[in-house]
Amino acid sequence: MVYDMRIFKGNVMGFLNFVQRLFPGWNASGQKFAYMTALNQYLRDRIASAKDKSERDWLFGCKKNLYPAIQNIIRLEEARVRPEDMKIWGTLDKDISLFVEMWKHLEQLDNHIADFRSRMHELEEPEIFEREVNKVFRFHGKKMIVWNGFQFLTPIQQFVYDCFERSGFDIYALIQDEKKYPYANEIWRHLYNENNGYPPAEQWIRFENSEERNPLGEIFETGQKTTAPNVKIIKYSNTIEFVEDISRIKEEGFYLYSADDYVANSMLKAYFPERYEVRNLLSYPIGQFIYTLHNMWDENLQCITLSADGLRKCFASGWLSLYGKSSIRYTEDLERILPYFENCYTIEEWTKRLNIFSEAYENAYDVFMQSPSEFDCFADQISNQVQVQISQMQIDQAQVDQVQVEKRKQKRLSNPLVNFGPFSVEKDRAEKVIEFICQLIQMARSLFEKNEPVSIQQHMSKLDAMLYRNDGMPQELYLEEKEKVKQIFKALENEKIKDFLCYPGDLATALLSFMSGKLDDEEEKNNQLKTLVFHIFQIESASVSAKGKVHICLADITKLPGMPGKYTWSLDGELLSKINATTEKTYLSNWLENDQLLTLSNRYYVYNALKNQEVELSWVYQQGEKRFSPSPYITLLDKLSDAKIQDSTVRNLDLQYVAGVPQHQHFDKTYSIEENKDLHLREDELEYSVCPMRYVYSSVVGDSPAYVNEYQQNRAIVRLIQILKKLLKDRYSVEEIAEQVFELFPYIRKAEKRQMLDDALRWELPRSEESCTVDGEYKYTNERWNLTFLDYETYAYAEKMASMLMNQNGRRDIYPERVGAGGSRNCEFCPHARYCPHALFGIDYKGENE
Repeated sequence: MVYDMRIFKGNVMGFLNFVQRLFPGWNASGQKFAYMTALNQYLRDRIASAKDKSERDWLFGCKKNLYPAIQNIIRLEEARVRPEDMKIWGTLDKDISLFVEMWKHLEQLDNHIADFRSRMHELEEPEIFEREVNKVFRFHGKKMIVWNGFQFLTPIQQFVYDCFERSGFDIYALIQDEKKYPYANEIWRHLYNENNGYPPAEQWIRFENSEERNPLGEIFETGQKTTAPNVKIIKYSNTIEFVEDISRIKEEGFYLYSADDYVANSMLKAYFPERYEVRNLLSYPIGQFIYTLHNMWDENLQCITLSADGLRKCFASGWLSLYGKSSIRYTEDLERILPYFENCYTIEEWTKRLNIFSEAYENAYDVFMQSPSEFDCFADQISNQVQVQISQMQIDQAQVDQVQVEKRKQKRLSNPLVNFGPFSVEKDRAEKVIEFICQLIQMARSLFEKNEPVSIQQHMSKLDAMLYRNDGMPQELYLEEKEKVKQIFKALENEKIKDFLCYPGDLATALLSFMSGKLDDEEEKNNQLKTLVFHIFQIESASVSAKGKVHICLADITKLPGMPGKYTWSLDGELLSKINATTEKTYLSNWLENDQLLTLSNRYYVYNALKNQEVELSWVYQQGEKRFSPSPYITLLDKLSDAKIQDSTVRNLDLQYVAGVPQHQHFDKTYSIEENKDLHLREDELEYSVCPMRYVYSSVVGDSPAYVNEYQQNRAIVRLIQILKKLLKDRYSVEEIAEQVFELFPYIRKAEKRQMLDDALRWELPRSEESCTVDGEYKYTNERWNLTFLDYETYAYAEKMASMLMNQNGRRDIYPERVGAGGSRNCEFCPHARYCPHALFGIDYKGENE
């Protein structure tokens, strides 16, 4: 049987693509999107009408399984099962009963299910089926079809196969079975046997090379030792060893495969992002922005909310913009301001706190700021002329530097509030952050505030208008990001669903599932996308696609040979077996049998991999806290072949290698603060004396230190109360001062206020020999040093070391010192501890996942 290969041009198609031609719109993203919104609303209504807490909790749990439920409904429809077939069993289990009710709800929702059932009946007519097939393939006068590589048939595959048979097509099954290795090829016997209408194995047309030997096949059949010159087995002690070996694997031309490609790719994507053409929208800034925007709707409270972590993602995405400036430029300012909004959740709480914050700036922050000086006027002049060339301005760089130094001095000397994160941000930048937050809130309100039914098309039109133009983002990046999000709009342009009415919150739930990749069309998943690890079922084509160089990774006992019989909510094998036994003319037997064949499939795939010229099998011994044994196939090859397990080669760093690494100078370690005294304040000297790295972060990298951590801020508030009490003498009591200070920090809890008031009364305030600092025409109290050093021991040590700066033993260079002599606790109260790599104490960072 020899044919001109040109006849196959345009006649080769994936099965799922073919099914989509027969059943347009079935099992597509748009259909599942509409189902997700409808079922979310259905369960929300059920929860609202629930009579007791236990029932509500159960329904909330069921609500987390919407996507598995939709997938099961689609598969049961393809297996020709109806809700009535499950009704008798649903009375015994409330999960099943709810599942059947959800299924019936979708039946009445639209015509998707009814149209699918009607289409299946149509295609059972040979004339109709043949006509549809001829629209796809060109048969050149012969009704012949080739099924390549099917190890088993799913319900929908079995239906299409039966249609081909009824329509008189000759069917050729193209499989890679080898007669001499029946155990390794056992998977083929389950489908291609006489009971299923296939010819006996003796009549199969075979093209085999009797000389070739497969090491695993030989072990399976003989149980004797054999040779495996093309096989290498690698044991990685930990994940890092595996990751570090990827470069070697790819450089040598190997293709990676795994029985769990999802886990493998999730592990490697963070290390090798350039090797992935990512489809998931959440991998792009615009995806994170849209996801966070829709995540602002709280399904349980039925209102708009906002979290600190959500704000971070929106700012970092760059998709908030004002006056040509992108929010991405204000992420550090946001981080300093966020503690002010502690405990805010609903939009009403955020709005109220935003007003308080703005008022605090007007009524308290501005009190400490001086009137514009000559330096401010000079700085404004430079800013206004920023577009003019320096040569035209005739401004000496030393003058510019001096202006910045004086502005920094004035800020730190005059305003004690700059020591607190929310008030350490320049006023104009703080106003911009507030405007960005308000912009995001307004976006969410336009999408969700009315909370009334809206069509999918209307909702997406509003979203598109928000993304229409971002004037703070470069044009090229803007167009690239917009192109990425088109897949959302394309999936929801379906005529059957675009006018589908649903509540915004239900639509948001469906959109979040879509963006996380759950609702992708099955045919489109990883279709022709660049990836690092392929699923093991693709290994049959490795001799061509991988040029015979195969590496099977993560081949531990949990993944190979694998665990059969996995079902999702609310189905299980026992229920499906009962339905299959009591219901006629369904394809449930295919579903049940197929779920038991995973181990046979994986056995075949590993055996098939060893047909290639070069093969590597590997597993990671320890992943986190868990240790994994190798796959039984690796153990067999290790015991019964010359392919022994090898530990991965770890690079040894000898002295010669280390000596050859070039030095990187990050800052001038010979810098002496005493030789540059005119550039610094006394507190700079004190910080430098305690820990030069603290000085670097406060005065070189930044312009002023600020407490962002809750523990440090609370301590600083106590010091502020004590300082104000001392400066105001007996005019106000500690309680009166504390009450005024607490109004500046509305996020402080009542218990914390009581504790801070007790501390303000109990703690001793360190004293300084000098009462004030003179700068220009003004005098500034030195009590500010008690805000720079929140711990008495650290302050005392700073004074001691600063007095030695002119001494021969004083500091003359920059190097990190975690703690000073005398038990100083510098790192504990250092405002830079959260990011300093030399800090002793890690700072708890609050996020959504805590």
